[in-house]
Amino acid sequence: MDVALRFRIMIDVLCGAVARRAAAGAFGADGGPLGALLWTRLQRYARHFARLCAAPAPPPRPRRHPRPQHGDKTGHSDETDQKKNGCKPILPRRPAWLLAPVPEAAAAAGLLRALLADPALQRRIGAEPRLGRILRPLCHSLGLKLPAMLRLAPRARRTPRPKPEPVPNNTDCSGAKLPRRFRPPAWLRRRERLRDPPGW
Repeated sequence: MDVALRFRIMIDVLCGAVARRAAAGAFGADGGPLGALLWTRLQRYARHFARLCAAPAPPPRPRRHPRPQHGDKTGHSDETDQKKNGCKPILPRRPAWLLAPVPEAAAAAGLLRALLADPALQRRIGAEPRLGRILRPLCHSLGLKLPAMLRLAPRARRTPRPKPEPVPNNTDCSGAKLPRRFRPPAWLRRRERLRDPPGW
């Protein structure tokens, strides 16, 4: 069976379980919007997965301005992010968060694990790295360890900017010697225990 079709079946099964659990209150008393957001997100994953597995794959879209990322790494909790965004629901970012409210997600995790072990999908991921944007969040929410082919390379650290050299008190920014009236007074130089530069 084609990997795109297998992925679509897995998502449909998971979406059905999410809809049933959300209606039963698994996401809380006010968890209806969260369940709808999750259902929509999963359907979007299925559409994008099928599009990227098609031949030929569509060209990448121009990237928009990156949005600030919040979560456990920055010390923000899901509740804090939800308060900042008002009533707009936000999916949790904890690993394996979907397994508790939706027990059927454990079966979906097994299907996804088998799908990731399929050589056909591995070859497709090597040819189309954009599939990782779909599979990585799914593995995170289902508690699956990322395979090596989906791991991102560590970001290179930015080199610190060189500090500007201090400008002597008797020179301006261009290096020219300042007139005497712009130099610090003698009492200030003595208080700060500064040596008089040559020629003062």
